[in-house]
Amino acid sequence: MRRKLLLFMMITLFSLSFTAVFAQDTPQSTDEPAATEEPSGGEATVLPSAIASGLNNPRHIFFGSDGTLYIAEAGQGGDIEAQGPFGPVKAGQTAQISTVAPDGTQSVVVPNLVSMDGGFGQIEGPTSILVTDDSYWITLGMGTQEPIADGALTMAVVQIDKASGEIKQNIDMSAFELENNPDSSQEKVSNPADLALGADGTLYIADASGNTVLTWTADTGLQLFASWPVTDSPEDPQSVPTSLAIGPDGDVYVGFLSGFPFPYKGARIERLAPDGTLKETYSDLTLVTDILVTADGTLYAVELANGFGDSGYNANTGRVVKVVKGDIGVVLDGLNYPYGIAQDNDGNLFVTVDSAFLSPDSGKVIPVGGM
Repeated sequence: MRRKLLLFMMITLFSLSFTAVFAQDTPQSTDEPAATEEPSGGEATVLPSAIASGLNNPRHIFFGSDGTLYIAEAGQGGDIEAQGPFGPVKAGQTAQISTVAPDGTQSVVVPNLVSMDGGFGQIEGPTSILVTDDSYWITLGMGTQEPIADGALTMAVVQIDKASGEIKQNIDMSAFELENNPDSSQEKVSNPADLALGADGTLYIADASGNTVLTWTADTGLQLFASWPVTDSPEDPQSVPTSLAIGPDGDVYVGFLSGFPFPYKGARIERLAPDGTLKETYSDLTLVTDILVTADGTLYAVELANGFGDSGYNANTGRVVKVVKGDIGVVLDGLNYPYGIAQDNDGNLFVTVDSAFLSPDSGKVIPVGGM
């Protein structure tokens, strides 16, 4: 059952190098490749020039209102021997939130976040970043059983003041999971994976290990918005919500990785009304790690790979797709472990690639489509 806990959570820390940002239209969708019974690894595609490279384990990305790109990086683990939720790990404060300014200036805005290496490239750490006028909101993913240093938080969502760097809110996701366990799993582990902010200021939080989406406001605290019961059947894998987006009509979209054995076309996106009622399901997706809903309601998804084989997740088989009820159009494929997607102020799409199981400094952010 550990597989549901996002074992793909990737590799190493980074140093950014910036090249020219591509200003281009979203590419036209192409026909979906023919389905295969047992998908396998593919050939590496020729990528567009990166706007950020030298990244270690980049997860979700976010464009601020001023055009700054924010990147959540899960780090390289570290040298501290610690106990993780499922056994010994090596941990350190090697994760961070980094930026690329519109003029190409590189910087780190939140350093020294906890990164946990469970072995075999299974790196856990911050996954998502959301930026408001005065704050950074960060998901601090699954971590060690005990803090590795004073103030070294994990399994939480934190609000950090931009100006001072002080923590303004520490939302303890682990405590909620231990007390409530909404999915009735034997494993009471939290792994906050993504954030979305409603028009009324409500914060939505996807917990990949809790199989839940929670809401938070300063007045109400954490509240359960939706949950998906845990299962252990290969024919009915666990849901594992990895990603969130708010549509222009206020509907909440939830993207699911699915659990082991990560079947081809076994993942989905659900569209929920503001009261949590299921309105629509988009099926036949695989290993969804991020979703995006644009201002005109267009839905995009990132698929990490086309399946899981004897050597792990199939390399060079990830893609970005446009999702319509009953139709999936390929926007860009042949990607090696893509993860997060974001749209800049000009409407251009960008995705993180080479985000797992690779050597240090391998991750990139590239424009979607175009060469």
